[in-house]
Amino acid sequence: MCQQSDAPQPIINTSIDSIAITLLQKILRVQKCSLKIGWDKKWGDKDPYRTAKDVVFFVARFFNLVASSTIITCIMEVPTLEEHREVHHHYILRLQRSLDEDENLNQPKWGHLKQLHASIKLGEKILTNGMCSYQNFGSFVTLTKFFNSTTEERFFFLSNTDGKNDATIDLQANGKYFVPAWSVSILDGCNKEVYNTLKVNPQTSIFVKKQTEKENAQLSWTWAP
Repeated sequence: MCQQSDAPQPIINTSIDSIAITLLQKILRVQKCSLKIGWDKKWGDKDPYRTAKDVVFFVARFFNLVASSTIITCIMEVPTLEEHREVHHHYILRLQRSLDEDENLNQPKWGHLKQLHASIKLGEKILTNGMCSYQNFGSFVTLTKFFNSTTEERFFFLSNTDGKNDATIDLQANGKYFVPAWSVSILDGCNKEVYNTLKVNPQTSIFVKKQTEKENAQLSWTWAP
């Protein structure tokens, strides 16, 4: 998916941050997607904020619904404010980037995305070469099973799209799993939870802009002749 109006097939001309979950279930052939990690800001409105939990939920949910090999591109940096003024006359694009133009890490967003990437990499071979099946537990919980029948390797995605209620799912021999509301769990080998989108472990960093040093009160400036 991308936001290009004339995107070529099989890419859909939208982005995962604005697409409905129900529509994702109808486009299982799509294997590429772009993701903005912040929201657009309208002129005069408050600064929007997209949490790390929400960003990784949609990335993991895309893997949860779209079978076979998948490519996710997260926009880490955006053009400068001056460049956006030329493109967007009425809007200023303000994204809560995980990495700014000075390569400062925005935590916990950067760390949470990095942990998601590492968790998905654990099942890379199965995701790209294995088989896939789906199982629904009620209206909100979906289990996606990636497996290799030859090596008997397995890799599961367990999602709960209920925005209010948590869920406890019994996978019989593979154990019971608690899935918080609006989250996705990744199960390596189907019996070990290695990641949950709602559990943010990285530290939180806050940047404060200050002058590097106090100005010398005795210092004065004059124009060169």
